[in-house]
Amino acid sequence: MRRLLVAAMLAAVTLVVTSCTSPTTPQAAPLSAADFIKASGSVLKTDSGSGSTINLRGTNVGGWLAHEEWMSPLGEFAVDRTGWSAAASSGTASRAIDGSRSARWTTNANQGGAEWLRLDLGANTVFNRLSIDNSNTPGQYPRNVTVETSMNGTTWVSVANQAGIDGVTTVRFSPQVARYVRVNQTATAAAPWSVGEINLFFDPVHRNTGFTAAASATAGGATASSALDDNLSTAWQSGAPQVPGQSFTVDFGRNVDMDRVLFDAGAATASDYPRSWEVLTSWDNVTFTPVASGYGKNRVIQADFNGWKNARYLRIINQGTAPQWWSIAEIAVSNGNNLNLHGRVVTASAGSSPGNILDGSPATRWTTGAPQVPGQWIQVDLGALVTLNTVWMDTAKNTADEGDFPRGYRLELSRNGSTWKTVATGIGTPKATNISFGAQAARYFRLTQTGTAPQWWSIGELSAGLYNDDYSLNNTLTSRFGTTGAQTVLDAHQDAWLTEADIDNIQAAGLNLIRVPIGWNTFLNLDGSWKSNPWEKLDWLIDEASQRGIYVLLDLHMLPGGACSWGSCGRYGPYPNEFWLNDTYQDWTVDIWEAMATRYKGVPGVAGYDLINEPLIDPSEDADDLKKKNDFYDRLYDAVRAIDPDHLIVLGAFLGMDAVAHPSTYGWTNVMYQLHPYDMGSPTDWTAQDRLVTNELSALPARLTDPGVPLLNGEYSLYYNDDVWARFMAGMNASNVSWSNWTYKVKGAADQFAYWGMYNDNPRPIPIINSDDSATFIAKVGQFVTSNFTKNTRFVETIKKYAGGLSTFAPVPIGHEGWSATASATSFDSSAAAGIDGANSAAWYSGRSQAGGEWYQIDMGAIHTVAMVTVQTPPDARWDYPRGFIVETSTDGTTWASAAKGVAYGWKRPISIAPTTARYIRMTQTGTAPQWWSIDEVTVYSSY
Repeated sequence: MRRLLVAAMLAAVTLVVTSCTSPTTPQAAPLSAADFIKASGSVLKTDSGSGSTINLRGTNVGGWLAHEEWMSPLGEFAVDRTGWSAAASSGTASRAIDGSRSARWTTNANQGGAEWLRLDLGANTVFNRLSIDNSNTPGQYPRNVTVETSMNGTTWVSVANQAGIDGVTTVRFSPQVARYVRVNQTATAAAPWSVGEINLFFDPVHRNTGFTAAASATAGGATASSALDDNLSTAWQSGAPQVPGQSFTVDFGRNVDMDRVLFDAGAATASDYPRSWEVLTSWDNVTFTPVASGYGKNRVIQADFNGWKNARYLRIINQGTAPQWWSIAEIAVSNGNNLNLHGRVVTASAGSSPGNILDGSPATRWTTGAPQVPGQWIQVDLGALVTLNTVWMDTAKNTADEGDFPRGYRLELSRNGSTWKTVATGIGTPKATNISFGAQAARYFRLTQTGTAPQWWSIGELSAGLYNDDYSLNNTLTSRFGTTGAQTVLDAHQDAWLTEADIDNIQAAGLNLIRVPIGWNTFLNLDGSWKSNPWEKLDWLIDEASQRGIYVLLDLHMLPGGACSWGSCGRYGPYPNEFWLNDTYQDWTVDIWEAMATRYKGVPGVAGYDLINEPLIDPSEDADDLKKKNDFYDRLYDAVRAIDPDHLIVLGAFLGMDAVAHPSTYGWTNVMYQLHPYDMGSPTDWTAQDRLVTNELSALPARLTDPGVPLLNGEYSLYYNDDVWARFMAGMNASNVSWSNWTYKVKGAADQFAYWGMYNDNPRPIPIINSDDSATFIAKVGQFVTSNFTKNTRFVETIKKYAGGLSTFAPVPIGHEGWSATASATSFDSSAAAGIDGANSAAWYSGRSQAGGEWYQIDMGAIHTVAMVTVQTPPDARWDYPRGFIVETSTDGTTWASAAKGVAYGWKRPISIAPTTARYIRMTQTGTAPQWWSIDEVTVYSSY
């Protein structure tokens, strides 16, 4: 009944769209009824399916109406500040932890090297990152800081020492358990030290319990295990001065996922950091793959892997030379978003082996061993205060354990094991139960079973964490600022993130489609009631886009409870996530789609309805999972069709065409199937990305024949490979497959996986979700207008080239006849000419570590048109790619014009440039790395 009332209410609201001539190109006149899209066989056609064939080519405006932490600037969670106090060498220290950007603590005097700021956290707390924000007082940053921790306020441990920067100084260190934190400013400057806000964070890491270590050599009295003992006062030491080839290897005992490692030389041996280092991973301790390298500059080094790696062994190799020994006091390996609870103390009211819930395997379990009755409980001691907002229980798939879920539960948190606070109650769900609550610190959490059932209560695996997803954001904003205040914050973000100028940018790129990811909280409050005006932003976008001849695809990107288990689905959780187990959440989703169908029925500017983004019940979906998913798809389809018989409906074939039913199974018509082809495991490997495109394009004929419906590659990224992007878009255009790249805009820099943003690199500080006040929130998100981003010009130009429908990718290489090469330096056993003599043969080697300023120059002997330059390293030196580059061209070898600059990122880097005429090409290496710069082959293309 409620859905009918909503539909009736919304039926009275119409969206006014200007009618005009039907567009034939992406930048044509405003859309009219003649532009209404429908499926016709395996293609889309205008004029309700009877007009001309149209291919949708566009981008996603991610991060606007759906929060994804890596992309949008809506903030991150910090350690809970409840019970904190602050003191300082001078001034009002409490202003540094009041949540207000406008208030500040300041020394009110020039920095003299003895200033300090101390935090009392109230109890021992876990953290491994600290931030000091002075962005509201430019120039008043600490010139150098040392960070110390203490459990009693008397005995202090030094955990980091580094220079500050203007804006936000971030200090990383190994995980600490401490009550007190002291930040000392140890340099001098003709400016005061001011702190708008200081925060602590805990980025989850693997616990070192159970890990073992070995080294190439060890000093007498030292042990390799000292680097894994959670004690910065002990250290492994090499026992000899640093020379290349010294190694330290960690055996995790099992394969683990990781994306970075931190290693600290320790305070007592702070100068014993490796001058040059390389990190490798292995499954078998025999074959190792490089994942990171760099120079040591400080006792604390963090190596980022630029993507997730899975391995059993991690090896750090010293590649530098120094009179100091090499020492490691502590190693910390990242663990994604989940807290690593392995080895924590677990107690229970009944049953045996409660520790099984933390052993990493749902197949082992704890169980009550008796029918469910109220009062049964299980409790975890985290050892110190940890800030949490989620706990979930899981069981082994397709076993009787799936039915052993709690018929009722109460989740309580405690800081001391005596005083308990209830943070959530509810009814469990089969197989897995996901419990979210407001972020807060606790040492203990206890789950109490409150229902009655003949089944036992069993838990195969229990997880907990502080998750930054769309649900947690909205939940926290609402609890802190109220419904109206939360919406004010979100409106400020949305008004800055996407403006008319952005729609102009998309039009200027020649695109005719905007896929708009939408979170369910755009429409509904957390309790499922409708917001007072949920349509304002969508109506605006559809109208603005339609006036520019651009269609909008409505993508319900985030469903209540999460349609997959990743943050991109709106809520982190187990498999299956709660959406698939919660009838109420499914009803809300039907409500939303009925309302959208009612509002946008007949609107030609709406390309269609993308019902569920990336639906995934389990990574290995079986027949029962697929039936559940497709049955719900059919329910949504029927609900929409009962209101809107005409709009295209988009269904996700996520992770494969076999993940969605054939249209004939349910009688679906006027549908399009959507895929999201990514290879996120190999972002730096040109071959892997090229293979992905080859596989996708070769599969298109069969996919278009069966199931015989239009296809949309609704998200994809090919990282830094302009040529692979081009080939993919050309191939899709040739097959009339629609596409929308991911994504229009992302806050990260190009060397932080953000090359896929048409606009990227905005380093301004983001809000702290659980402590910044409303005014600070609004001020911060207001800095993320696109004018504060960097246009990814060459990427945009590559997209623009194919946005009009170009269906050929035919790069024309320039022959090497008559070419010669010179270089700034060359190793004794190679020559510059070896870099242009063909792939996989001899190579040019710089013969020295990359320091910036090295150059390699080609004389092509005659003037040619140059449109792209591809540089690749030798097969035996894949890591010898330039860490940064500038490409210049010249007709005479004297006067040079800049053609491109950026980061290389992998062994093969295609660099597209604005077509120009040149005889000479000069590449300058602008980064630093211990590796040489080596070139196996340079290929220059006159067109692509």
